[in-house]
Amino acid sequence: MPKLHQRAAHFVLKRLGFFNRSYRERAFGRNFVVPIINGRKTYISEHWMAEMIAHLFEVAPGAFIDVGVNLGQTLLKVAAADPSRRYIGFEPNPACADYAVELIRANKLTYTLIPAGLSSKAGVAQLQFYRQEDTDPSASLVAGFRDNQVASKAVVVLSLAELPEELVPDEVAIVKIDVEGGEADVLEGIKPLLRKQRPFVLVEILPAYTADNWTRIERQQQIERTLSEADYKMFRIRRDAGERFRAIEAITTIGIQDDLALSDYLMVPSERIGLLAVLGERFHGKD
Repeated sequence: MPKLHQRAAHFVLKRLGFFNRSYRERAFGRNFVVPIINGRKTYISEHWMAEMIAHLFEVAPGAFIDVGVNLGQTLLKVAAADPSRRYIGFEPNPACADYAVELIRANKLTYTLIPAGLSSKAGVAQLQFYRQEDTDPSASLVAGFRDNQVASKAVVVLSLAELPEELVPDEVAIVKIDVEGGEADVLEGIKPLLRKQRPFVLVEILPAYTADNWTRIERQQQIERTLSEADYKMFRIRRDAGERFRAIEAITTIGIQDDLALSDYLMVPSERIGLLAVLGERFHGKD
């Protein structure tokens, strides 16, 4: 009976428009329309990333590829930095993809959202959820990436090779990857793009925490091999307590660490390291 009451209350509130409305919010120096759809909404976060995207756009022409759109948090950062940039987003979770499409529409952006994951090969995969919410930002395509899975859903994943030619830009400024453990698979799948278009890569790599977490360590090593083969250098991003960009530091290995605040990286083609001067004194080129 309580569940019946909850469903009835949800129906009434939805009919009254409580779950479906929009409001305006200023973020990263620009005003946006933020829709609320069935209680879902995006949120403003990671100011350091908005700063970094804006800086890199100064020296890197081309499109922005967003792998792991979730609720469009990065999409807003790109629009604030340069709304005319071509944007292509990949999101396997249908609930998130549907919301991101509405966010794009509400802000009259000419962005492309592909409702699929991006990986090393195409197919159907299981998206594992760890929270009782259909837009769970911790959901992962990597089996057993976390403990305490609560649900799963079959989703579509694509590889670069399966995409129509017109969807792969000739020039790519930045690829952002936030895929909860699947970074190695994405990087493997975009090897041709790394070799040809030479984009900057912004990627979150969650910590291994301990030396016996071999699954995560092996994935880190795979990431390092892929980047080395493509002649990329690795930098760890540091931010301050207010989530503002503080510095990047060159590293030779991802290593074993347990600080979530040190989980963000900038991967740079070796021949483009000189362009990081745009970051000024916050660029530390030595380990």
